[in-house]
Amino acid sequence: MIIAITSGGTLELKEPNDFKGFKIAVEKIGMTDAQIEAALDGVATMDAAHDHAWVSQDALRNWKGKPQPAEWIESFDKMIEKVKPYGWIDEANGAVRGHIERAG
Repeated sequence: MIIAITSGGTLELKEPNDFKGFKIAVEKIGMTDAQIEAALDGVATMDAAHDHAWVSQDALRNWKGKPQPAEWIESFDKMIEKVKPYGWIDEANGAVRGHIERAG
């Protein structure tokens, strides 16, 4: 599952049924941290080092206001349970940690 920040600064959910990989992919070379933060607004927040982002589970479950199908939710919940022991879920708010992969 990839949250892509397009060269135009919009978000796209790519490979939404791949529950074995999760990342944020910045497609525009040279995009600044501020531009990335702006693109992720309402979906995720960057960590202090700007290497990872904490993504809202609710944003993923209701991508762009459209609820995901029940089978997707079931697979997503299994993914969440598998990564919890490794610190990839914020226990306070449930956000999912994703690595930020920058173009270039």
